[in-house]
Amino acid sequence: MNKNLMDSKTVQLSEILFNGKTYKVPPFQRNYSWRKENWEDLWEDVLNIEKTKLPHYMGAVIFKITENDDELHIIDGQQRLATIIILAVACIKFLEKIVEMEIEPEKNKERIDIFSKKFIGEKDATSLFYRSKLMLNKNDDSFFQEYILKRRAPINLRKLKESQRLLWEAFKYFYEKIEEKFKNDNGENVSKFLEKTIAKKLVFIQITVEDDLSAYTVFETLNARGIELAPTDLLKNYIFSLVAPSDIKHIEDKWYRIIDIVGFKKFPTFLRYFLNSYRELVRKDKLFKVLKGEIKNNSDAMHLLDRLEEHAMLYEALNNPYDEFWNDFQDKDKIAKHLEALKIFGVTQHIPLVMATYREKRELIERLLRIILVISFRYNIVGKLNPNDLEKVYNRAAIKMSKKEISNLESIFRELKPIYVSDDNFTSNFRYLVINTRRNKKLSKYILVNFENYLSNTGYSYDDGEITIEHILPENPSTEWFDNFSSDEVENYIYRVGNLTLLESSKNREAQNKPFYEKKKIYKTSKFKLTNMINYDDWNKETIAKRQIFLADLAKKIWRIDINS
Repeated sequence: MNKNLMDSKTVQLSEILFNGKTYKVPPFQRNYSWRKENWEDLWEDVLNIEKTKLPHYMGAVIFKITENDDELHIIDGQQRLATIIILAVACIKFLEKIVEMEIEPEKNKERIDIFSKKFIGEKDATSLFYRSKLMLNKNDDSFFQEYILKRRAPINLRKLKESQRLLWEAFKYFYEKIEEKFKNDNGENVSKFLEKTIAKKLVFIQITVEDDLSAYTVFETLNARGIELAPTDLLKNYIFSLVAPSDIKHIEDKWYRIIDIVGFKKFPTFLRYFLNSYRELVRKDKLFKVLKGEIKNNSDAMHLLDRLEEHAMLYEALNNPYDEFWNDFQDKDKIAKHLEALKIFGVTQHIPLVMATYREKRELIERLLRIILVISFRYNIVGKLNPNDLEKVYNRAAIKMSKKEISNLESIFRELKPIYVSDDNFTSNFRYLVINTRRNKKLSKYILVNFENYLSNTGYSYDDGEITIEHILPENPSTEWFDNFSSDEVENYIYRVGNLTLLESSKNREAQNKPFYEKKKIYKTSKFKLTNMINYDDWNKETIAKRQIFLADLAKKIWRIDINS
């Protein structure tokens, strides 16, 4: 990189904070978000410095020059800098405490004054106004200045925003650590800790850039915080650099609405699904690069945010089957059932296709979800096949839907045919299906309830607490069961689907681990046809296999795609 793009150097924390400059987080940067695990890591790093006497590298911080020579904007590094200043403020609070205890009060008052100027800020010689070293974004700064820097407890903790609560909890965390570490100190050791360890041994690569484009280029290249967080910040900062000043407030409101809907941590995943709904597969680490190629000006940025906001509501609704988003759909109850099943299956590769269909042919959503459900059950749950192939096929279909090359269920299904497991392969796989009911209770119950509803033409819900899973060969078999099963065979057959059925909760308690001939009498009294039709003379490996063949044939009829239905 040339000199015009950036200036970089390795610096101690003191060179950042004690140089007379102030650091400001732009208003559109995200809120404070570090949590206890982050504070613990920092504290352990600091303690390790004391043990090894070696500096600790804190990563890169990126600052952008502003028109004000004394002010820099923080492009990357606000979480680290804010937390380190909170740690310093906790040390100052500890010095105030020992002053109150009359422990070398004059010396410690002087230390408080020195450290306040170095870590918190000081009065401007011209204006005589107090100038803070660090200013956070508009959501956090007033709280940071009034409560953290002034060491004042908030009046009502319950009314704090999450980021403000995290700021206060960080202060409490470090104050407790400082109190414990320096409980017998007269102020000298805690001062040495601040001046020699924190200020001198925390080392950064400081990168200073002259404009927004340079900042985003450097940020993208370094990717200091990792793939998971970078695309969100990169996109946000880049969009705001393109937007006209008159549109900033509107764009800011829209951006935070999207983040509130999707959630900050899930935004990169959502963004990837959105892109994959109309273009070839994009990896997470390429999200920003792809979008930067698509967004060139203010109009592009506005259009993108409009689309993202609409798709954010759909994305959230796909994760919440009973979201009010579905109220406008005539078949919302069926949609909810399909989405519930897909949640149980834990599949998400289909989302780009659903997004594309929502844009182009939303009247097909319910029947498309039914197709996806069946494919997922055959492919993922029973077949246990490679999910990467799913993503490719769904992506191709989404692109064709976006280009209006497919427009009905028949053409969609043709595109998805490569991942629709054939009846022969499906029944063959189902005959050996094992589902551990301890780990996958909902999935087991979903399958069994679907069998029951098909056999008895009923509409039982797998969320019904009175419907329980019965293991015909019990999980804790009595001695009689070992006449037909060895110990190893018990382990192998307990969770075979052929060994599972449904029972009312009271009858399940009655059956427990009784021998089969006693259980069979209870089964005959059950309201579930799936259960009272169990009519074998004995229960062994052969009968389990035989029943599972019967259930496999049943499954083929239930989980099948009929475009005309």
